[in-house]
Formats: sequence, structure tokens, C-alpha cells
Amino acid sequence: MSAFNPNSRQLTPQEWQAIASDSIEDNGSQYLIIGGIVLGLFAASATGFPPTGLLVAGWGFYSAWQRTKQANRNEVAINNYKCVAHILEGDNFRDFRSQVGDAEVVKQIQWATERGYKLSNDALDFLEIREDEASSRPISLPAPPASIPSPTTTQTQTLTATSYYTPPSRQEFDVMGEMVGKRIKNQLIVGIQGAGKGIVISNALEAVKQYHPGRKIFVIDPKGKAEESGYWEGRADYLERAKIIEMEPHEVVKWIKECFDKYMKVPGECLLFLDEGTAVASSFKSVRGAMPWLKSKVAHFVSLGDGDGKNFWMAVQNGDTSDLGISGGMRSQLNPYVIINPEQMSAYESVINLELLPKDKKPSGDAIKDIAKESPVGRALYHGAVNEWIPMQRMENYSGFDRDSRTFINPAKNHQTELLIQKLQQSNKNSLDSFIVEDLGIAGEKKEQVKQGIKEAIALHNRNDLLQKFQR
Repeated sequence: MSAFNPNSRQLTPQEWQAIASDSIEDNGSQYLIIGGIVLGLFAASATGFPPTGLLVAGWGFYSAWQRTKQANRNEVAINNYKCVAHILEGDNFRDFRSQVGDAEVVKQIQWATERGYKLSNDALDFLEIREDEASSRPISLPAPPASIPSPTTTQTQTLTATSYYTPPSRQEFDVMGEMVGKRIKNQLIVGIQGAGKGIVISNALEAVKQYHPGRKIFVIDPKGKAEESGYWEGRADYLERAKIIEMEPHEVVKWIKECFDKYMKVPGECLLFLDEGTAVASSFKSVRGAMPWLKSKVAHFVSLGDGDGKNFWMAVQNGDTSDLGISGGMRSQLNPYVIINPEQMSAYESVINLELLPKDKKPSGDAIKDIAKESPVGRALYHGAVNEWIPMQRMENYSGFDRDSRTFINPAKNHQTELLIQKLQQSNKNSLDSFIVEDLGIAGEKKEQVKQGIKEAIALHNRNDLLQKFQR
């Protein structure tokens, strides 16, 4: 009996990513620079013409810069898209191929080729072998129908079997399954006010509970709006809420620090979601010396927590997270999700001017509008896990409140209206107008719509006592 096992090297995706990263760190650019300088001096001496030396040295610097640029792109491919097959060489490539299978290797190499990445020699050889095999593979043709006479001379017909990888249609995959089903990753959700971040996030948290029932969820809600309570009900194991719009900056800083301290004391695997990161950062910037602490904490959550099941999600109103210390390589550790409402295209312009999205995933404004037209909710969604813009699907609105129409959804049955009834009971206001403005924080032209929705909810619940309480 032999102990030989050629398939014994089974590594995790993270280990393959680390191997790919190590292979591109030593790209030889320093030798090109040194060689260019030496050859430049030699050329200048041999020709007696100094500009010749400068040209040769310049070639060395340019070649080194090109290699470094390619290495940086490969780092993005590894960290952001988890693509490694086009980089691996030698035994690493063969072992990776043996572990994941040829279909996965083809998928990754073709993805890299379409985006202009340079392939390793082993990746190129692999593609050539696949093409040769495909071109020589015969296809058996069905026998002709009996009504058609067969030719007298028997001929062998061989067709080329060519197969091309086709990415899944935008409508074919499970949005939440792809987002959290296989593995929970650090996420950055971008969308201006009213875009639909709360709906996407609450559905994602619901999916976390379904796919990973042992994972705890810690939510920090700096808005504290009553009509959004349903987003967190039944999904957040720990919920910290405050209306920071009514707080002084130093009070916000103190509260966020307390929230982070509580999160760090939660045992086991726990997902931290911080809503309204942009507003939180604004408060920290207003307090002298507070911002470095916040940046350090966010960096810690993003860089170190993933391996221990301490994942970090954050929602922001624009993709510029530099104030929070998230830029460059750290941003690549956060899967981006961008929600665009065509009625707010200025938000899209601000996103595409940042490095948040890959260069080939910044379609024109008209293209975004066309994608949104296919959506039942009129939104375009960039899905970071599959690296595609898709029409946003209709998702469960757990808040029970439609932000677009400013009305309550199915007030007779929705759990959110039960919370509304409780809040009406507890309120010390004596008019619906003051309740809506002061307790719910809603003013302006939408106030009357909300007022009508509350009256309908009270009537459907047969609460005449509340009608009398808020008679003014």
C-alpha cells in the first residue's frame, strides 16, 4: 500500500490569495531600475553621448513602473475579486487546478483576460491545451430521419466543440444569497437618503439569520427614526439607537465609543453594522482629537475582524470614505454595494469619480437609467459580490413605511403599525401634527400624507380612544 496522495494539498481561498500575493511582490522592478542605470552609464560612456544613457535609464524606470502598475492591479484582483488563477505558476497553479477544477480555473482566467490582466506562462499554456482539446473533440450527429435517404457514400463529420464561459444573467442569481450565503464579508453600502439602503441592509441581515443562524448582529442606528424600527426588529441581537441630529458632537463621540466598547465585549462571531457612517464621521471631525480614534477603530474592524467572525458593515451616503480612514488597499477589503435612483443622478456622478468601483464598472448615466427601468422599484444596484450592475429587485420592506410615498404599508397587518400604536399611546402630545413633527421627526409637505396614514391605521385598529386623544 502506498501513502502517495497527489491531492493532499487542500488550501483555503485565503491561503491561495496569500500565495498569489507573495508571487507578485517580487516583480523584479528594482533590478530593472538598477540595470537601466548601469546600462545607461555604459551606453553614455560607449557612445560619448550622454542623452543615450538617459534614454536607456529612462527605459529601465518605465519598465519598472509598468511592472509595479501590473502588480498593483493584480493585488486588486486578488483582494477585491478573489481571482488568482491567472497569477499562479508551477506547482501552485497545478495544485490549485487540481483542487478547484478546470471549470473554475477557466472562469477566472477568462475574467482576467477580458479585463486586460497579464497571464502567467502556466495560465497561457492551460488555455492553449484547452483550445487544442476542444478543437479535436468530435461531436456525434443524430441519424437523419427515415424519410430522407442516406447518402450512398458514408462520410465522417466532425464539428469543433467550442465552449465559452457566459456570466450569469443579471436576473438569474439570488441577490442576498450571493451577498451573504456562502460567507459573510465586510461590506460598504452606498446610497443617498431615500435610495433604499435600509431595505437592502435589513434584507441582508435577515439573510444572515437564515444562512448563519449562529452569527450575532450588532446594529448602531444613529438616526433613531421610529418609522425605521422594523428594519432591526427580529434581526438585531444588539441594537443601539440615538438621534445624533439632536445631539452635540461631543455627545455623539461619547455614544459611539460606548457602542464600540459594548460590541467588543460580545462573545463569539458577531457582525457589526454602523448606519450613517458619513454623519458619524462629521461629528468626530468636529471634536478635536477624536477623528484618529475613529479611524483606528474602523481600520481594526475592517482589517482584523474578518478572520474571527467579527465582520464590519457600514452604510454611507457617498463613496468617499477617506474621512473614516478607508481608502486604497483597505477599501478593497470592503465589498461595495451602490444603490442609484435615476431621479438622483448626481449621486452616481459622485460615485464614479472615486476609486470605489472598477474602471470597467462605471457605465454612462444613460446606461444606469436603462438598468433602473428594468427594476420593479426603479433602482440600479451595483452588487459587489458578483461585480455587476443589476436592476434592483423588489425586497421585503420590514419597516412597514414606504419612503417614496411616505405612507404606511398595509397598516392593518404590519407589525410596524403596532409599534406606531404603542408610540401614540405613550406620547404626551395632544395633536397628530405635533406627534408627527416632534415624535416622528417628519415635517414639510410629507406631513399630511403621514397624518392620513396614521388616521387610517387608528381606524383599522378601532382605536377611537386615540382619535379622541389627538383630536386637535
